[in-house]
Amino acid sequence: MPQSYLGLSIPAAPEIRLPIADISEAIPGLVQIHHVVKTFGEKTALKGITFSVPAGQICGLLGPNGAGKTTLFRLLMGILKPSEGALRIDGHDCFDERVTVMRLIGFLPDEPVFYSYLSGREILELSAAMHGLNVAEAMERLTPTIARLRLADDIDNYAEDYSRGMKKKLGLLLALLHQPKLLVLDEPTNGLDVESTHLFYEIISEVAAEGTTVLFSTHLMDHVTRLCSHAVILNEGTVVAQGTLEELSSEHGHATLETIFLVLTSRPPQGATAAQTP
Repeated sequence: MPQSYLGLSIPAAPEIRLPIADISEAIPGLVQIHHVVKTFGEKTALKGITFSVPAGQICGLLGPNGAGKTTLFRLLMGILKPSEGALRIDGHDCFDERVTVMRLIGFLPDEPVFYSYLSGREILELSAAMHGLNVAEAMERLTPTIARLRLADDIDNYAEDYSRGMKKKLGLLLALLHQPKLLVLDEPTNGLDVESTHLFYEIISEVAAEGTTVLFSTHLMDHVTRLCSHAVILNEGTVVAQGTLEELSSEHGHATLETIFLVLTSRPPQGATAAQTP
């Protein structure tokens, strides 16, 4: 049944399960996620989530800590297998066809980790070779972005000595290296200064304009509002809202994205239940 909180209407979506073979047609989009459940022993991290991300769009994945965002990213990367349901990227099953899927994805983790005793340039060249690219051509294509991110003076230094922000920049370069169809970015601006954050979002907007689909997680609502066409809100392993930013605002009384997020993910203070128990 619909819920109401602080004057906002929260409609309940009906649950629809489809045969896995029908997912590509029934859930259009480059990224297709249908009734995905993921359990770890007795803990259920994802509870039957369904959503899609249209090709060429930027989608913000929002949710409080523990909502299931990291688990979802690992499922999309083929690192984990869903307990139920299916995830597809460009029609390919993320687990069963994970080798193909990895060629389609550029992934930037929250905390990039690199090989010890390799320079930034050597890491990029090694990754280009592993993707089967012409290394010289790949590096030539990245050179303007390296300079734009102000890494040119440090690209030949050991990456393990980079600051957190510099590691994020190298991670973005690695994600863009093979010109993926989908960019998956986990808290991409953590550790970046204001200038670097602005550059990151400029680059992300540009690659999206060229046709790359982007899915990124963040806790910064204003960044989603500025950058994204779509948003998905997770809470306690379920999708509580999804759609274009205009649709979300219209469905919830023209509230701001931050207000919608706070309403849909609100929880009682810790100890509140215990305090009410006689």
